[in-house]
Amino acid sequence: MNYGIIKVWSLLTGLALSHGWRHFLRRRGWLDRNRVFPFLGIFFGLLLLSLAQTSAGLAAYAIFRRASLAKDSANLPVVVLSWFFIFLIWTLVYAVVLSRRRAVRFELEKLQLEVSVKEAELRTLQAQVNPHFFFNSLNSIRALIYQDVDAAAQAVGKLAGMMRYSLQAGQSDTVRLADEIEAVQAYLSMEKIRFEDRLQVTLAIDAGLEETAIPPMALQTLVENAVKHGVELSMGACVIRITAQHIGDLVTLRVANQGVLGAAGNSTQMGLANTARRLGLLFGGLASCELVERDGWVIASLVLPWTQP
Repeated sequence: MNYGIIKVWSLLTGLALSHGWRHFLRRRGWLDRNRVFPFLGIFFGLLLLSLAQTSAGLAAYAIFRRASLAKDSANLPVVVLSWFFIFLIWTLVYAVVLSRRRAVRFELEKLQLEVSVKEAELRTLQAQVNPHFFFNSLNSIRALIYQDVDAAAQAVGKLAGMMRYSLQAGQSDTVRLADEIEAVQAYLSMEKIRFEDRLQVTLAIDAGLEETAIPPMALQTLVENAVKHGVELSMGACVIRITAQHIGDLVTLRVANQGVLGAAGNSTQMGLANTARRLGLLFGGLASCELVERDGWVIASLVLPWTQP
């Protein structure tokens, strides 16, 4: 019975000493990664712990077993050394756990920083889209003022509606494809006032894609480029084809206009690069953006995963 009490006593004192040692290490910062490991301080600390634990054990042994301390004094160095290695192993395990905890926390902070950087970059890219969109629209209205004042007034009203959509969409990373198409149709109806029969539009959207999530103004950017570098440069009627297809887990959006790729210039490439970067930030490698010329058509394509906002 007394032997069991001594074991419990040794366990409790060992836990108390290790707990105090942990607080001491944290307060001194001896296990911090950014400082030189204090071997000498750790050594003397472990030595004091082993002496204190040995003394507590001997005191319990003397009280409960009523044995003479001098009788087992030859074994004291072995006992002290045993406790020294026990506390050393405990310290090493604690250092490993602390280091692992720091690594996990550092990785979490790194991921949070990456997310913040991506969100900031995405907001910057979206902010770059809006001025380009409004610049093209204002140019269209300016040209229309000299032709038809009433039509220009209608165009201003449509532009105000598109501005409202742009402001609302800018608050989200993605919007519904149905909402984006509605904004595109409003834009095209405004341009239709300017170009009349020169602008011909066909729209083909697969059923069930209304809730597909896309970056705000992404489709709008492609349509603007098709109008600017297709319809504006054409002397006769110019057709713009807008399609959305659902194939497997991917959605492909295409905007094709009659013309040649060389006439598009650097502005189209910049707009597509902006859109491609936004797709990459939102969907990673699952999304892509390309511009090709085929059989008298300039085709801009967006491929993205089928998701909902």
